[in-house]
Amino acid sequence: MALSNRLNQIISEQNISKTEFARRLGITVNYVYILTGNSRPDTEQNKTISPSLAKLIALEFGYDADWILHGDSTENK
Repeated sequence: MALSNRLNQIISEQNISKTEFARRLGITVNYVYILTGNSRPDTEQNKTISPSLAKLIALEFGYDADWILHGDSTENK
């Protein structure tokens, strides 16, 4: 599962908007749309996040940081 799918899953499961997701993390809505959408489909630019952002998402929403970064875990929580 791609990063965009994992982030969209978190947003959906939390029943929040992308705007609320961005606000709670202190990042721009535009960045969230880049990460979660199909913008720049032929490039990997902006298709990854830092380990520190993954950890912040994990702490804020209760998901595993490694799963957020790599999709390695068998489950999301």
